[in-house]
Amino acid sequence: MINLKEASNILLQYLKVQSHPLAIKYMQGGQEVPQGFMRPGDLGIKAPFCQINTIVRKWGFSLAVTPEDVNCAAALLAFGWGDLDELNREDELVDLMVSGGYVADSQKARSLIKTQPFLSGESKFTARGVLVSPTGAALIEEPDVILIYGNPAQITRLIQSMVYMEGRMVESQAHFGLSCVSEIIIPSVSKRAMYIVPGRGERQLGLAGDDEMVFALPAVKLQDLLTGLRETDEKGSKYPIQPYLFYQPRFHKAGTKLMKKVKLT
Repeated sequence: MINLKEASNILLQYLKVQSHPLAIKYMQGGQEVPQGFMRPGDLGIKAPFCQINTIVRKWGFSLAVTPEDVNCAAALLAFGWGDLDELNREDELVDLMVSGGYVADSQKARSLIKTQPFLSGESKFTARGVLVSPTGAALIEEPDVILIYGNPAQITRLIQSMVYMEGRMVESQAHFGLSCVSEIIIPSVSKRAMYIVPGRGERQLGLAGDDEMVFALPAVKLQDLLTGLRETDEKGSKYPIQPYLFYQPRFHKAGTKLMKKVKLT
């Protein structure tokens, strides 16, 4: 596995991102919290994943998150955490999506849920906790997912890098919310890189900026991403973009008239 601290330096060099890239690792039941990680409770809060991601990427903390640390019911249901007794998990998600104004009616909501592979079957999310840490902290040796927040131009460079290496399109996830699922679960399930438009929760609670998007990829593809980033930079795709300036501009009439009066010696 690539050295995450080195990977972080490469991402900062080529992308100049303004917050820490994140390493995500799934925890299994009974697993102890590794040294160097805090719990959200140590900060005096319970929080949704979108807020936890922002704390880690903006403050540089490393956090271990279990169901007891999360106060977002939608995330708990989507991650398969929490107990609803006799209530049906899918029915409750449908009700949330409709009553919360995410989807127009229950039929459309149920249809949308069916497209989410993490809720059932072989792809069901089974982890009982998640470690979130800046890649530069190098506290996670073998992460499951890498997240990189950036503006559209920076995310474009990451898309270019993966297309360059894989020769196929990079798809987006944009829907009713639950950005945390698109960021933390789906890349590992799909085994593909993707970019995410932050949802309502991540904008309101995680405070994602107007200009921010998220690039997520299975950690096993990180080396490919870094190779693509370096080689496409060498071949002319850079951030920030190099403006083409090799042309002779035309000036307004007053400037043109004055230029005719200037004598060059």
